[in-house]
Amino acid sequence: ALGLGIDRTPDDRMTLRTTLRAATRQDHDRVDQLGGAFDFTNPSDYEAFLRAHAAVLPGVEAALDSAPPEDLPPAWAQRRRTAALTADLAALGLAPPPQAAIPLALPDRATRLGALYVLEGSRLGGAVLRRRLAASQPQAPDAYLAHGAGQPFWRSFLDWLDGQVMSEAQTDAAVEGARQVFRAFEMAFKIEPSPAR
Repeated sequence: ALGLGIDRTPDDRMTLRTTLRAATRQDHDRVDQLGGAFDFTNPSDYEAFLRAHAAVLPGVEAALDSAPPEDLPPAWAQRRRTAALTADLAALGLAPPPQAAIPLALPDRATRLGALYVLEGSRLGGAVLRRRLAASQPQAPDAYLAHGAGQPFWRSFLDWLDGQVMSEAQTDAAVEGARQVFRAFEMAFKIEPSPAR
């Protein structure tokens, strides 16, 4: 599951974030269904879940690393989760997939913004999944799912997102960037299906 927790403004105006949410709702639902099928009571399922994320997240973060600093949200270096994910894989004796396991094209500010929307939203789902993991495998490494706990990363991302000025064409490109990342996660979850299924 990715667990995006995106909301409308108090007066129900459509903003960039709500446009992204509405446009990618079906993509999000498909990915959540696939990701939610992993049974964290089964160690093999948790390993497959981490490998699936490792097929996508490092490549997206590497693509974002090449962006101009002004195209990235505050504290980008602290937001990155590749190191935490790699540490969990190593603790389980697993090697991460190649960084370009599922290639993505994020050539401009708008598509990168859409990709960021998915990555930052997925951290919210990680907190829920961490509780599931702790209930069934309390000794399992959870640096990836725990990343950012207690930090206002989502709220500060939304504040930053609300300040981005986008044309209609750029908004469309942002939606495509978000869909591209959702498709990558969908593909990864199908490549690494739950062993229990």
